[in-house]
Amino acid sequence: MKEIKGIDALSLATEISKLPDGKFTIVFFPYNSTKGTASTTARVIERCKVRTQLPDDRFMRDSDNFFLFEDENGQPKTCYRVLIRFIGFSSDNYQLRKVKWT
Repeated sequence: MKEIKGIDALSLATEISKLPDGKFTIVFFPYNSTKGTASTTARVIERCKVRTQLPDDRFMRDSDNFFLFEDENGQPKTCYRVLIRFIGFSSDNYQLRKVKWT
């Protein structure tokens, strides 16, 4: 399986999202801020695009810790950057790459 550095994955997702048909698939562990724990089950969301912060987005921590995107239906989604485990891009037929954060 191919690997990609975390910061490179986020940059590439941002650039691909600027293209008309540019989308990505993301696999991450959801985080429950109320419980203070991440899920043990990864979540897969397909055909995503990077989004900008919405006026009603409120973060208890620095917003740089979060990755903002929308699903294929245009619904806004957010996840912790470091909890992203795999990403695949439309330009690469959505072949998943392992995201390395170290």
